[in-house]
Amino acid sequence: MAINNPYAAYQKFDLNPLKAKRVERENKDVKPASAQPVISAAYAQNSANKMTDQYVENTVMTATPEELTLMLYDGAIKFENKAAAYMETNEIEKAHNAIIRAQDIFTELMHTLNMDYDLSQNLHSLYDFIRSSLTQANVKKDAGLLKEMLSLTRELRDTWAEAMKLAKKEMQG
Repeated sequence: MAINNPYAAYQKFDLNPLKAKRVERENKDVKPASAQPVISAAYAQNSANKMTDQYVENTVMTATPEELTLMLYDGAIKFENKAAAYMETNEIEKAHNAIIRAQDIFTELMHTLNMDYDLSQNLHSLYDFIRSSLTQANVKKDAGLLKEMLSLTRELRDTWAEAMKLAKKEMQG
């Protein structure tokens, strides 16, 4: 099954670290000394945010399906890393939210598979295993299991990146 609107699928995972930092900054209660710096800073920040959002949108909209899959793997790794870090600092709610985001990415990866191929069926089973294991890691607050799934996700991502390189070489040569 193909993604009809790749940007919408990618956007819901909010993989842009700059956007996450922007949201974090916006949530802080900062009271500047004068109104002029606020207006200038807000204008500059808004302009930068629009450029960043537009860049991400353009990147996603022009990406091939293979590149979108790589971006999703990168996002899953990012959220699994965050969850592991949050577990180590005992920030349970943040760890939970990061794991949910990683699970959502694997759900999306499962939905994008063309099940006419044996490989897709195998990947579906693997994605489902990772998603279920992430659920167990979340329920049990098991950092070890989470790190195992992170390692597996990295392997999948690296294998996918290598397959993309090989396919590109075959097409060129």
